[in-house]
Amino acid sequence: MGFGLLAGCRSRRAERVPHPPRLKPSIPGPTQVGAIVLDWAISNRIRAVLLMTAGALGLGMLVGNAQRGPLALGTVLEVLVGWSFVACGVFIWSRRPANRLGRLMTIVGFLWLLGRTMTLVPNPFVYTAGLWLTDLWAPAFALFLLSYPTGRLSSRADLAIVAVFLFVTVPLEFLWFLFLVLDSGLNALGIAPNESAAHVIDTIQRVVISIGAALLVIALGRRWVRSSSPVRGRMVPVLAGAIAILLQSTSWIFFSSGASHELLDDLIFLSQIAIPIAVLSVMLRSRIARAAVADLVVELGQTPTLARLRDALADALSDPSLQVAYWAPNQDRFVDAAGEPVELPDDGTGQAVTMLERNGVREAAIIHDAILLEEPGLVASVASAMWLAVENDRLTTEVETQLQEVRASRARIVEAGDLERKRVERDLHDGAQQRLVSLSLELRLARNALGEAGDPAVRRSLDRAADEAMAALSELRDLALGIHPLILTESGLGEAVESLADRASVDVTVDVGPERYSPAVEGAAYFVISEALANVTKYANATRALVRVRCLADHMTIGVTDDGIGGADPRAGSGLRGLADRLAVLDGTITIDSPIGGGTTVSATIPTLPPVPPPVPARYAATHLDDTMDE
Repeated sequence: MGFGLLAGCRSRRAERVPHPPRLKPSIPGPTQVGAIVLDWAISNRIRAVLLMTAGALGLGMLVGNAQRGPLALGTVLEVLVGWSFVACGVFIWSRRPANRLGRLMTIVGFLWLLGRTMTLVPNPFVYTAGLWLTDLWAPAFALFLLSYPTGRLSSRADLAIVAVFLFVTVPLEFLWFLFLVLDSGLNALGIAPNESAAHVIDTIQRVVISIGAALLVIALGRRWVRSSSPVRGRMVPVLAGAIAILLQSTSWIFFSSGASHELLDDLIFLSQIAIPIAVLSVMLRSRIARAAVADLVVELGQTPTLARLRDALADALSDPSLQVAYWAPNQDRFVDAAGEPVELPDDGTGQAVTMLERNGVREAAIIHDAILLEEPGLVASVASAMWLAVENDRLTTEVETQLQEVRASRARIVEAGDLERKRVERDLHDGAQQRLVSLSLELRLARNALGEAGDPAVRRSLDRAADEAMAALSELRDLALGIHPLILTESGLGEAVESLADRASVDVTVDVGPERYSPAVEGAAYFVISEALANVTKYANATRALVRVRCLADHMTIGVTDDGIGGADPRAGSGLRGLADRLAVLDGTITIDSPIGGGTTVSATIPTLPPVPPPVPARYAATHLDDTMDE
C-alpha cells in the first residue's frame, strides 16, 4: 500500500519537473511580432485544453465515487484540491510565462487529479499507473514549496530534500509494487507477491519520507525566520504547505493507531486548497502595490527630501531594508543621502540591486530584498517612479541654475547699463556742459564788451546766442538727469525725488525718508518714480500727484498716485515694461491700477537690505563701499 504522505488517506508523490531554458529579455523586431503572437495563441490554447482536461478528470472522480456510494465531503474536497492547483497554475502561467511556478503548480494539480481518477478504473495497468502517479504527487508538492516563488530551487540542500522524496516514490515504490498483494488483483507489477516483503518496504518508505518531510518543514521554517518583512508577506502559501505536512504527520499517528481520521483528512484537504488561494492573494497584493505606485509618483512629484524619498520607496515595496544609493562621478562610487560610501551587495546575500541609468550613465541604485525580483513589474514601476523623481530633480536643478544664470546676466546688464549711464553723465557734466557754460559766459562777455553803442543787430544776435546756449545747457542737464542723476549718487533717493518733483508740471507731494540703500535699489526706485511722474505730466491731465516711499524690514514699497483721468495701459508703452524688467533683476514687482476717471496708482516693491542711516558726507565713500559689498 502507499504511505499516504501529504494528502490524507492515500499517498501522493510526483515526478521531477525538467528545467526549461532560461529566458533572456529582448525587444522583438518587426519580423518577430507575428511569431510572438502565434506562440501566445498556441500557449493560450494549451492552457485552455489543460483547464478542460482538469475539469473532466475532476468530474470523473466525482462520478466514479458516486457510483460506489454516496459522495463524502472528503471526495469533494479532494477534487477541489486538484482543481485549485490547476486553475491557479494556469493563471500564473498566463500572467508570468517566464516564471516556472505556474507550470509547476499545473503539474502538481494534474498528478493529483489524474492519479486518483485512474485508480477508479478496474484495469490492472491503469490502476497501477494511477496509484503510482498518486504517490508521485509528493515530490512535486515538495518541489513547489521549496522553489516558491520562482519555481527554481535555490540551494543544494533543497535539491537533496526533493531527491529524498523522489527516492521513495521511484525506486522504492517500484520494489513495493513488485511484492504488493492486492485483493482486487489489479497490481500489474506484482510479479513476486509477498505481503511481508511489501510491508517491510512500505515501512522503509514511511521512515525515509518522514525524514524528508521533517527536513522540508525545517527548511521552510528556517527560510521564514531568516526572511525579511517583504519575503514573509509572500510566504503565506509556504506556511499553508507546512501546516498541511504537519497535519499529515498527525494523520499517520491516527492511522497507525487504527483510529478514525476522516475529519483530519478533511482539514488536510482544506489546508492544501488554501495554498493556491494564498498564492493568488499574494499576486493580488502585488497588483494592489503596483497600483499604489500612482500614489508614489504623486508623492515623489512633490520633490521630497532624500530621506523621505527612501521612505516612500520602502513603503511602496514593503521593504524596510531598502536603501537608495546615488552615483558620485567625482568619487567613482555610490553614496547615500548623507554622502557616505555605499557598497552594492554581492550575489547570495539575499539582496538585489535595481540600477537607474540615463543614456547608459549610472545615476542611482535601489538596493532591495532579492525576493522582489520576482515582482519585476512592481520593481520596474517603482524604479520608474524614482527615475522620474531623480530626473525631475535634475531638470529642476538645471532650470534653477539657468534661471540663476539669467538673473545674474540681467543684473550684470543692468549694472553695466548703470555704469555706462554714470560715465555718460560724467562725460556730459565734465565735457559738453562745461563747454556750454563757457560758451554762454563768453557770449555774455562779448555782449557786455560791445556795449549799448554797438550795432543793435549784433547785440540781438549775441543775446539770442547766449539764450540758446543756456537753453541747450538746461536741456543737456535734463538729459543727464534722465541718464543718471548725480544727485542720486551724492545725496540719496529723497533729494533725487525732490529734484524730480521740482521740475514736474503738476504739484507733487513727496514723502520719502532719508535712508540710503544699495545703488541698484536706489537706481531702480528712482527710475520707477521718474517714469511714473513723466507719464503723469504727459498723459494723466492731473493737477497733483503723491510720491510715497516706505522702507520696511526687508523690502521697499513705492507708490505714485495722481488725480488724472486714469485708463493707463502698461502694454501701450515700453517705459513701464522696461522698468518691470529692471525690477525683476532685483526680484521686485510693479503693478498699475488705473480705472477710467479714477486716477492712476503705480505701485512697486523692491526687496532690499535693512535701511542704514543717512551718511555723513566725509564718510560717504566708505559707506558706499559697504553697501556695494552687501549687495
